[in-house]
Amino acid sequence: MYTGFFQRLICSFMVLGSLGLAAQVQVEDHWSPYDYPRTIPDGSKYHIIEKGDTLWDLAGRYLNDPLLWPQLYQANTYIKDPDLIYPGDPVFLDIGVVVTDDSIAQTTDSGDGDSGEFAEMEEFGEGDGEEGDGETVADRSEETSFLDSSSEFVILPAGTRADMECSSYIYEAKTRKEKLPFDFKIMGGEKRTAAMFGHDDIIYLNKGRDFGVQAGQIYGLRRVIKPVYEPGDDFRDKFLGYVIDQVGKVKILAVQDNTCTGLIIDGCSEVRHGDFLVPYEEEPIPLLTELPVIDRHHGFNTEGAGVIAWTEDSYEAVGSDHIVNITLGVNQNVAPSDLFIIYRENPSNMPREGIVLPQIYLGYGVVLKTAPNTATVRIVESVRDIMVGDFMVPLATAMDGILEDGE
Repeated sequence: MYTGFFQRLICSFMVLGSLGLAAQVQVEDHWSPYDYPRTIPDGSKYHIIEKGDTLWDLAGRYLNDPLLWPQLYQANTYIKDPDLIYPGDPVFLDIGVVVTDDSIAQTTDSGDGDSGEFAEMEEFGEGDGEEGDGETVADRSEETSFLDSSSEFVILPAGTRADMECSSYIYEAKTRKEKLPFDFKIMGGEKRTAAMFGHDDIIYLNKGRDFGVQAGQIYGLRRVIKPVYEPGDDFRDKFLGYVIDQVGKVKILAVQDNTCTGLIIDGCSEVRHGDFLVPYEEEPIPLLTELPVIDRHHGFNTEGAGVIAWTEDSYEAVGSDHIVNITLGVNQNVAPSDLFIIYRENPSNMPREGIVLPQIYLGYGVVLKTAPNTATVRIVESVRDIMVGDFMVPLATAMDGILEDGE
């Protein structure tokens, strides 16, 4: 059904190392606190945990990127704590596919016509140019129904490289008195009076060879924005941590014992005196594999919903393609590429009189990156303004509610 471009896209996005494919396999009986799978289905890609294994190491070994460990955690739902895995338990390695910059370039630059990250994807239609000629993924997805749990299967990047490297995130902390570990900082530039810097500017930093810094290394530039709290109605909002803004990248040019010199090679915004550095690792762009069509006038299940705690650039209201941070993360089984329904409670509810009306649907978003109890989300669709304090619930949870109502 899907040929040509689709096949190349699948091949480009599969990130798998050397794996054991087996017929139906019986997992040996062993002690484990988890209710682990007793059999391995035919053709499944899997690994039997050995002493010393971690999900981080397994993602690096089999998926070529340790940062994909949350997807392994999500794919193996019997694991209750990602930090606690036990010898003898099986880890299934089928997590779908993940987009990288190279794979996007290989697929989108191979055709004629418009170039760019989404150009060929937007032109791709169903079939071989007959019935599906000129039909886009978005057009076909509109034929699906959220109420019968179907949605159009697609393969699209969940965001852009800028979304991954220029968005804000929440550094989680227990109290405001906790000392932040960000002590590798910009001390100044070539001009003594300069307080802000940009692309190709030289900057001087307060760490050097004694700190492990080496010439040629790349670091990400960050800035602490402000403390952030989980919104609440009782004026006792829960402290979450600090909003951190990603502002650019720097390459180390020269190193001394306790100082070094760097060159700003990429900037999301102006770089400032006092911004701090962290080791740079390119995070893979998650994959959006479905475009749900939602009956926004129908009620849905909201069990386990989180709340929007921060909007990019502290905007009062945001919409499609904006970035928000929510109060759900790895500990709540959230992983990159997960879809979330965005909603707010119906203002006309009268719970004391037993009147509970459907929620107000605002849109949906996709997770770009996760922390233990927070996540960075890109809004894919919005039908109303979205604000701090609005709620997000996993798409699967929301659909469960609708399916039960529809039975």
